[in-house]
Amino acid sequence: MKKVLNTIIWTGLIAYMFIALSFTSDKRSELLCNKVRVIVADSARAQFFDRKDVQRILNAGGQKIHGIPVMEVNIRKVEALFNKNPYIKKIEVFTTLDGALNIRVQQRTPVVRVISSNGAGYYLDKDGYIFPASRKYSPYLLVANGEFHVGDQFKRSACLDSIADKKFYKPWFELLELAHFINEDDFWCSQIVQLYLNSKNDFEIIPRVGAHQIILGKAEGYETKFSNLKILYEEGLKQEGWNNYQKIDLRFKNQVICTKR
Repeated sequence: MKKVLNTIIWTGLIAYMFIALSFTSDKRSELLCNKVRVIVADSARAQFFDRKDVQRILNAGGQKIHGIPVMEVNIRKVEALFNKNPYIKKIEVFTTLDGALNIRVQQRTPVVRVISSNGAGYYLDKDGYIFPASRKYSPYLLVANGEFHVGDQFKRSACLDSIADKKFYKPWFELLELAHFINEDDFWCSQIVQLYLNSKNDFEIIPRVGAHQIILGKAEGYETKFSNLKILYEEGLKQEGWNNYQKIDLRFKNQVICTKR
């Protein structure tokens, strides 16, 4: 008797679910898309992208949304339109029973602004993507300039890991590592405002405090070099003054060579 009762209950539940799903499907087929709901998940942190950009991209892609059945909205095609935008890291597009096309955007997080050798502006984000600077929004970031070259194949955005000629982009890989290190250290984040890559592919540091040139050299062993520089700051420059040296050279192993003015 108990088995029969359980069978009846489960049969009823399955039938109810089937009817409910059929009803929902019928309602969705009749439902017209009446609005676009935009969610920029990290709008408080970055302003590369907003609601006006959504409508502009939809219009440019010839996507008619309002007044068509939600079941006929091509979600994959809409996502593809937004994936072309260099400032978007992740896009989610879905419809809901209130007749809305929902577009959820996650923006890229740049860690350094790069002025390349040809004068063009780019950002390098924490995941290693190079993408063009924005006229709309300019976040306060570490700046890098000098001999940062961009190949002819670069058009919109590219991930360093996906670029075939990694030797050509080696300074960019090194810059990404240095930028992470500087941004994650409160002292260096406050003290360093710019990195410069000279013609010898040596990195130079532009400090916030002190009118001296700092030559970091190659990126290899940068943690030791920064540690040596910090010791100089704490034990040397505090005693002799921040502006007494013209040049501080960190290129040589376990040495800090200072040239006075």
